Amino acid sequence: AGGHTLGFSHCSSFQNRIHNFSNKTDVDPTMNPSFATSLRQVCPKHNKVKSAGANLDSSPTVFDNAYFKLLLQGKSIFSSDQALITSSRTKALVAKFAANQEEFFDAFVKSMIKMSSINGGGTEIRLDCRVVN
Repeated sequence: AGGHTLGFSHCSSFQNRIHNFSNKTDVDPTMNPSFATSLRQVCPKHNKVKSAGANLDSSPTVFDNAYFKLLLQGKSIFSSDQALITSSRTKALVAKFAANQEEFFDAFVKSMIKMSSINGGGTEIRLDCRVVN
């Protein structure tokens, strides 16, 4: 999840959280209301701008712990990210990483090393994630 400290998302990937969320509410109630309002301005209900969207956190080009700080404030783009604070176990990790960037960096390194062992531990590092070298 910490990988979402980098990048941008198009409206189509989170539109369901800011428009017609359920029959009871238009906006996902786990989302910070002012954050939702700002996203609705960028991504109106009938958005026609294909490049419209939002940064995943406040420092989209810097690998840092801003993503975790924003999660605690209800300012995550994706519901899958916001779900991290619904369980006491994962919320404790989010709080720990929000409070201590080095803890996040250490855990991220360990998780990437562990993930590299999936499917036989291939060593390919892609220059473009969509294309096999």
